[in-house]
Amino acid sequence: MDDLRENRIFLFNVALVFLLALGVRAVFLFQWMHLPYLGSPCGDSWAYEKWALEILGGQLVRYAAFYQSPFYPYFLAGFYKIFGHHPSGVLWLQGLADSVTCVMVMRIAARCFSRRAGLAAGLLCAFYRPFIFSTALLGKETFAVFALALFTLLALRAGERGSWRDYFLCGLAAGWSALLRTNTLLLLPAVLLWLWLRRDRPAGLRRYLTVSALPLLLGAAVTILPAALHNWRASRDLVLVTYNGGYTFFLGNNPEATGAGIYPAGFTPAPDEEESQPARIAAASAGRPLKPSEISGYWFRRGLSFIAADPGGWLIITAAKFFFFWNRYEIPDNYDIQFVAGHFRTVLGLPLVSFAFIGCLGAIGLFFCRPRERSGLPLLLFLAYLASLLPFWMSDRYRLPALVLLIPLAAAAAGRLAEAVLRRSPAAVWKPCLAAAPLALLCLVPPAFNLKFAEAAGWGQLVPIYSETGEYLKAVQAFRSAAGLAPESLTPGIISAAAASLEKLGHMSDALEVYAAGSAAYPDSAELYREKGGLLLKLGRKKEGLAAFEEAAARSPGDESLKRAVLELKSGK
Repeated sequence: MDDLRENRIFLFNVALVFLLALGVRAVFLFQWMHLPYLGSPCGDSWAYEKWALEILGGQLVRYAAFYQSPFYPYFLAGFYKIFGHHPSGVLWLQGLADSVTCVMVMRIAARCFSRRAGLAAGLLCAFYRPFIFSTALLGKETFAVFALALFTLLALRAGERGSWRDYFLCGLAAGWSALLRTNTLLLLPAVLLWLWLRRDRPAGLRRYLTVSALPLLLGAAVTILPAALHNWRASRDLVLVTYNGGYTFFLGNNPEATGAGIYPAGFTPAPDEEESQPARIAAASAGRPLKPSEISGYWFRRGLSFIAADPGGWLIITAAKFFFFWNRYEIPDNYDIQFVAGHFRTVLGLPLVSFAFIGCLGAIGLFFCRPRERSGLPLLLFLAYLASLLPFWMSDRYRLPALVLLIPLAAAAAGRLAEAVLRRSPAAVWKPCLAAAPLALLCLVPPAFNLKFAEAAGWGQLVPIYSETGEYLKAVQAFRSAAGLAPESLTPGIISAAAASLEKLGHMSDALEVYAAGSAAYPDSAELYREKGGLLLKLGRKKEGLAAFEEAAARSPGDESLKRAVLELKSGK
């Protein structure tokens, strides 16, 4: 009877967590459909959408090895092939997947600590603001979180049962996770260490290798093999999953690095040049075309050269990355959760669970874990995941998968603290709380960012979105908001979109003033001169238009279309 009652309670908790998670995500997705972002994907969302449509067009094999993680664009292409081009449908599927993730995190916490901790972890997951937000973005993060939760849960099951099949399935999940985030491959050694610590010692090393390590690694290899074969066929090069590791390492370790996603001067974050620009620079340095692995190696060596030349500076940057990981601020990469929550009426504006809460409790939970016990698995995986990020940079979406491991620790800490309060026995928790205090302090201190610049960037992102959808007045208003907060946040693309919107509204002189101010801020931008020249020609000011096109051609000598335009204008055509 007791077992039956416990099973009913367990099923009730599963249903409760799943339905609450699905409900809040459904509300947010309904709200998201009425926001401007869905119809105009930005950053990685734009790149994934473009890649998926290329796959649908028959380009199953790329022109080169994978630069970005391959699972999500192929998933998108498969979804569009079956259901048609409906990005909103993908988001609903992501909401469903994320709700299942909440249940898996509940199970992880229950197995590692207690059923009460499991329920708490599931509820924390269900209402964790960044998880909710990520379901509405056309990106891989929801599935990266799902895959890591599945991998952790299967590792726990394999550690309990010890069968070859369970270890193999765990390896498959690890490989899938690597197809979403290559750095998760570094979690395999953490699982192997945990299994080694928990092994049946009389059985010896041979059984550990044959029954545990071998099937685990074989499962991961089976999942990753199609990506490696694709890369060999596309580039005749040995690239395991992606070849962007070296360039990303350089971006996180160079004289201008800050620990966040800041590109050095002359390097562009534009998604259409993210792959081609570093390849061109590496090839120019070598004096010959390079294979993908050679491109990655070139940038990796440049990062190592910086570390060797300035080890003190590198230590400061690494310390900054550690701070950014533990700080409550969600560093924007593609979309700014703080901006959306603050300027649009959605559930994100409610007092949901934030990293400030999870980070403080999770820091305490780290010191309740024992490596040889079940609780050692999320501890070791969390530390390995953190270590996998430190060589690169920090952002909100890079940190997100770590919450699969940190939330169970936070739930366990909350339970221990509540128990200590009820029993009036602070001696049981004061040492972990004291040890975790520095991390909690890092979590709660004000973020080391110019928040006005971040808000301006949020408005700036809306300018081309509103311009593309024909909401020109909103585009101009967003531009003025960004310029009023931080004019330095405005990029040539944003300036061009604002000027084009003013032109559509009939404010030609204002549009020309925006182009002039933009060219003063970005004197090397061919785009601004070209767009300004086009507007001048429409106004019948041919001589000035020709001069603007000549300025554009001078700044982009490789652009044949600009050269032809100049020649045609000079010839009077």
